[in-house]
Amino acid sequence: MTVSGWLFDAYPSNDRMVFWIKTESGESVRLEDRWTHSIYVAGASRRALQDLARNEAVRHYVKEHSFVQRYERIPDRQKSEVLRLTLADSTKAITLGSTIEDVHFDGFRLYNVDILPPQAYFYEHDLFPLARCCVSQQNGRLVWEIDDDLATTDYALPDFKRASIDVSVKQEGRLPHFSDRIDAIRIKIGNETLTIQGQSEADLLREFIDEVARIDPDFVFSTGGDEFVFPYLVNRALTNNVKLTLSREKILVAEPPKGGITYFSYGRVHYRPSTVMLYGRIHIDTQNSFILDNSALQGLFEIARICRIPLQTCSRATIGRCLTSLQFYHAFKRDLLMPWKPANLEKWKSYHELFRADRGGLIFEPVVGVHENVAEFDFVSLYPSIMMKRNVSGETVNCDCCPDSKNVVEELGYHMCEKRRGIVSQSLELPLSQRAKYKHLKKTVTDKLLRDIYDARQNALKWLGVVSFGYLGHANSKFGLIDSHIVVCAIDREVLRTGRNVVECKEFQNLHGIVDSLWTKRDGATREDYAKLKEPIEQATGYDISFEGVYKWTVFLASKRNSLIPVVNRYFGVFEDGNVIKDRGIETRRHDTPPLFSRFQSEVLQVMARGDTVKEVKDVMPIVQEVFKGYKQQLEEGSVPLTELLFTKMLSKDSSAYSVNTAEAGAIYQLRDEGKPMCAGQVLQYVITDYYRKNSKKRAVPVDLIDDDTDYDARRYIELLAEAGNSVTQPFGYMIRPPR
Repeated sequence: MTVSGWLFDAYPSNDRMVFWIKTESGESVRLEDRWTHSIYVAGASRRALQDLARNEAVRHYVKEHSFVQRYERIPDRQKSEVLRLTLADSTKAITLGSTIEDVHFDGFRLYNVDILPPQAYFYEHDLFPLARCCVSQQNGRLVWEIDDDLATTDYALPDFKRASIDVSVKQEGRLPHFSDRIDAIRIKIGNETLTIQGQSEADLLREFIDEVARIDPDFVFSTGGDEFVFPYLVNRALTNNVKLTLSREKILVAEPPKGGITYFSYGRVHYRPSTVMLYGRIHIDTQNSFILDNSALQGLFEIARICRIPLQTCSRATIGRCLTSLQFYHAFKRDLLMPWKPANLEKWKSYHELFRADRGGLIFEPVVGVHENVAEFDFVSLYPSIMMKRNVSGETVNCDCCPDSKNVVEELGYHMCEKRRGIVSQSLELPLSQRAKYKHLKKTVTDKLLRDIYDARQNALKWLGVVSFGYLGHANSKFGLIDSHIVVCAIDREVLRTGRNVVECKEFQNLHGIVDSLWTKRDGATREDYAKLKEPIEQATGYDISFEGVYKWTVFLASKRNSLIPVVNRYFGVFEDGNVIKDRGIETRRHDTPPLFSRFQSEVLQVMARGDTVKEVKDVMPIVQEVFKGYKQQLEEGSVPLTELLFTKMLSKDSSAYSVNTAEAGAIYQLRDEGKPMCAGQVLQYVITDYYRKNSKKRAVPVDLIDDDTDYDARRYIELLAEAGNSVTQPFGYMIRPPR
């Protein structure tokens, strides 16, 4: 039997790997391969490893064992003999690893334990999701022929069938609960919606199952499917003794573990609910997907392919986890083992060394105020470019094999390996080159659909570059080391200083610099004068820089608490053509801002963009006041939808830890009183209803408890609306003052 098509889904089933191939005719074909995942164990002696393999508790999980040669540590020059344990069931790797630790924790070192079985299979067979392939079966094994290339930008994809699922509940309380009966289930396909209701709950569920099978979607989308929709349906199916099978594989939809995971990333607390997986179909919860939030479905396809991680897993994975999978692939190809629990400890440093080395990226404080005729230059993917060009990786910094390396960071006295390519730098080559191709294609194609596809792909790949730096010093990084993190920061400081020196040597003023961007001006300079700076900066630094354009005017904002202190990441400005406004750190860019405020501030900026000079901007302020009056009138009339007034906050701690009587805390208390406590990292949305009511939990209402009687506090919203306007008008000497 031979099947041709695209590799769509992959997952383990006991001692098999199951694959679904999407053929050109639209058929979905299920295949099996007799294969299971292996983990590796190193120990003090061969005899100790032999005893471990014979241990009854270990043998329960193992199909076979053997001794193989692998590189145990990334700096190793010679392979070591390690014990390979091939599992009887691929899903039991973590259980086996824990069992081995219980047998003798100090005596063994464990590897490849936490690699998902499909990923391990992909590495071993050089496969990736959505690969165009031809698959045949020989003696119970699959033989793969790949007719695809990760370096191509015009790969074909099948015409996937998509369906969205939504459930309405007959609520008995103010919030929906699993004990509430189903009111209706809606399945949306394209522009058509099928509504299932008006019958017994058991019959409703059976019809829903039958309709999903009839429609046979490849992708099933939900909003909150992991946290509520699917767990709710599972509970209702159990109550009605109905077998809820929604996968192509006839496997019951499983109730996920209670709760989710709270984690800390890039200065913020995040929450991720437990995942509800389908088999042979891809379930995507649009509220539980970083990649979809930032780059749409085409971005998901690109990341899954390049990082060799299954689509369903990739849709919920952090971008750091995707990057780690890409690094694992390159390590696997080197016969390098991946430690289960990395122990990349920071090397001891004196106080003087820490003071010199651990300083982060370079920032030149902005010159606060309004500036005319300003040019912006951004280094292109600077941090990942540094890592790739200078071969920065955990194992390459101050390596033992190259004491006389010429690849030296002068500021630190550190050197990088010249004999071996680092895992981290090697892993960045493909994402960086692909992103450059997509950015170029986006500018050259005229077809809007293609342009949007290329933009989604390049945007997704951008995040691999962004997190690649952070993961160098991350506690969970398998191939990072804090010294490599320090090296990149030091090289960045050198690059930015050099760029500034070039600017000043050409008699331009440096207004602001932040890590990889420079803002500069010179009275009377033309666009051509600024453009001529690009080449000397690139020659002096050795890194590509993009001339972003010239602003008619730009504003660098001060702290709201102290007007003498600049804020490095709060600014806005209008480019020469007047059509492009760039803003950072103000309400239009903040995720917690109600949509009405963002729209108002954007409209104010559009009015201000009519002015080519500071004086002309001041002249249009009466129009700004009229814009404010229009929004104010809508608020006073009560005609603004509550969805336009929602504040969105990501909780930094569990709901039980809030004690201050604020509007936000009041909304949290109300949810808790209704039986819905919130965890750190979860998102709270609420409307202010009575802000000036003292000592009350009723200052705001969470979105979950909004009903027909909910009214917003117009007075407070008008005050906050004026503040949003003043954020951008105050630097020009104009203040919007709402009436008291």
